[in-house]
Amino acid sequence: MMPTTQPRHIQASDILVDGFIALTFSPEDTQHFFALLLRTPDFLRHYRISYSRGIWYMMQNSPYFSPPQPGVPIQNSLLPLDYSITTTQGTVVPQRRWTPADEIDVRRYVESATLQLPVYFVKQNGRIGFWLPDILQGRDQDLYDGHGEAPLGGRATTHLRLNWPGCDFWKRQIPIRDETHSRNPITRARFMRHVGTSVDKFFNKCMREGYVGDPNWRIGMNYITQGHVKIIGAVHVSAGTWMPIIQLTEYVFQGHTNWHNAGSSQMV
Repeated sequence: MMPTTQPRHIQASDILVDGFIALTFSPEDTQHFFALLLRTPDFLRHYRISYSRGIWYMMQNSPYFSPPQPGVPIQNSLLPLDYSITTTQGTVVPQRRWTPADEIDVRRYVESATLQLPVYFVKQNGRIGFWLPDILQGRDQDLYDGHGEAPLGGRATTHLRLNWPGCDFWKRQIPIRDETHSRNPITRARFMRHVGTSVDKFFNKCMREGYVGDPNWRIGMNYITQGHVKIIGAVHVSAGTWMPIIQLTEYVFQGHTNWHNAGSSQMV
């Protein structure tokens, strides 16, 4: 009789191993980023990070966050900090976290700035991420809280920066307030469309001008195209910059992935 394998107990610290942000920026840099975001190097204990059903949550138990309104159930004061890669399939695209080149700007726009929590694009059934072609074609009705305001920091515009492996940082400025007289913050659905459109423009640029990045991550026909991309969310890395979290529909192993077999049938 074969022995049964007990499932591994997932700990709070596993957010630095299996979380989308850790797989995007590296575990070491993610620990540094969370310390900046949450204003303490001991964020795991200070915010009582916990894990449940594929999500790491943090408790609103610090002056950094407004306390919950009287009468709000305690579960509503839990905030998702990251999602586990183990609940999905495909490779997360690694990127270098963007920071300003000047030390004074780093202190002003990163270390002293109020960074927003990551924004994730979650479906009504709880699954994380949207296939890029669906976003581009407006098929986002399944986005959870799609009509709610996206918590983007209150500015009128921001930059989306992308750092595809082996490529220089690419950026695009987007509006994050709507066109109404009151200039309200844009919705989560509109922000997802901005992120998707930005990634699409980057791909089109690479295909039009020629890809010059890491050959294992080559963009182009018969390689990686928009049809292989899933948008997971976006991370606020400086006062004026967000970076997308991108996952591919296939696993990348030293550039030998068969991209021809990837497609929308894998998107759930």
